[in-house]
Amino acid sequence: MLLPLIILALSASQAAAAMQPSETCLRRCGDVEIPYPFGVGSGCHLETGDWTFVLSCNRSADGRLRVYNYEIEVVDVSVRRGQLRIYSAINPWCYNGSTSAMNGQSNWWYDMSITNFRINDALNRFTVVGCNSLAYILSPNGTAGADRYMTGCMAMCPGAGRLEKENGSCAGVGCCQTAIPAGLNGYQVSFEEKFNTSAIAGFSRCSYAVLVEASAFDFRASYVTTDEFMASNGGQLPLVLDWAIGNKTCEEAKRNASAYACVSANSECVDSRYGRGRGYLCNCSAGYDGNPYLLDGCQDINECDESRFRYPCSVPGTCVNTPGGFTCTCPDKTIGNAYNGTCGDNKSQLGWKIAIGNPRIRISNVLVKNA
Repeated sequence: MLLPLIILALSASQAAAAMQPSETCLRRCGDVEIPYPFGVGSGCHLETGDWTFVLSCNRSADGRLRVYNYEIEVVDVSVRRGQLRIYSAINPWCYNGSTSAMNGQSNWWYDMSITNFRINDALNRFTVVGCNSLAYILSPNGTAGADRYMTGCMAMCPGAGRLEKENGSCAGVGCCQTAIPAGLNGYQVSFEEKFNTSAIAGFSRCSYAVLVEASAFDFRASYVTTDEFMASNGGQLPLVLDWAIGNKTCEEAKRNASAYACVSANSECVDSRYGRGRGYLCNCSAGYDGNPYLLDGCQDINECDESRFRYPCSVPGTCVNTPGGFTCTCPDKTIGNAYNGTCGDNKSQLGWKIAIGNPRIRISNVLVKNA
């Protein structure tokens, strides 16, 4: 029975190894790290039959190397969080003094149906900047009835003095934000034609709308009265996407060892938060860190390393690293609680020695220690 077991072990190892990228694969492009399962070129990314993990590294007109997923620029990739940050275009709609009319709307849209990305509804907000500006985010053209959606908000300007007081706030004066539905994999942006800047062009010529990572946006009153919003951000802002492997649950994926992506020891599978049929992610187990999509990618965390972590024990010099964890052990001949207390001499009793038979009685205390 030994031979079949050896053959089985070899086949499982070869299947896992077949999913691994070449050592020559590009792992950095410009300022962006490219961790597997993402990659540039054949054999360097996880093959899932779509564009999710397919990246390119191109030099832009300004000479910088930039990373793209299909045609969208990538800001960074997080394996631990299962997230990809991309650049989202700011949509301007402006009054044209030459034609004495509003310019046509060239509204941004994004269809992610060729990927397994979902727009993170907790970290992103649909944002409108301007005066008398109403804009919507809605489902892409052709979306089936049950999956169609539309939401939006309106930014107003009661007066220039009030606007100046709103720096840093986006609550309706010069700027508004609204939450988006969960699980979106595409959207388009549209302005309401009835609300435009034609009557206030001398004060505020343009309206802007963008789906943006909330923490990456900070409103300034000058965004309403000048072109600073577009100019200072290069016409784009970060947007957070969630990604997942395939369309199977963890239970289903584990049945096909040759395609199962969680190949590292000390890793575990987590179903996508978007529900059944939306794929899965791999995480390193508690006490380990690294890349679970690579063989031996999850390495033990040394919790005792004070250069990386706050010392976990209450008594200095008592931390001992263990696989996947640590212990706080009092030194020899001491007892106590090194986790959140103190260590002291191993005292169990305090005895009395009394000398009798002498006019002068001598009393002294002695320590009685455990054997």
